[in-house]
Amino acid sequence: MTDLTLTRPQRDVLNLLRAEPGVWHAPTHKGRIAYPFLVRRGLAERSPDGLYRAVKVREGEDG
Repeated sequence: MTDLTLTRPQRDVLNLLRAEPGVWHAPTHKGRIAYPFLVRRGLAERSPDGLYRAVKVREGEDG
């Protein structure tokens, strides 16, 4: 599998989500386009009320 290349806003949002695992975040205006992309790639999940959090990645898991 090829490495996933993220734009700066996508990387910033992912870092924000990963900084507080398990905490749901409201989407920011600046990164609003990055959230759906991260959900489609399986890096974040969306709650029914529109909040986002990082998907927990297990150690040693590829992709």
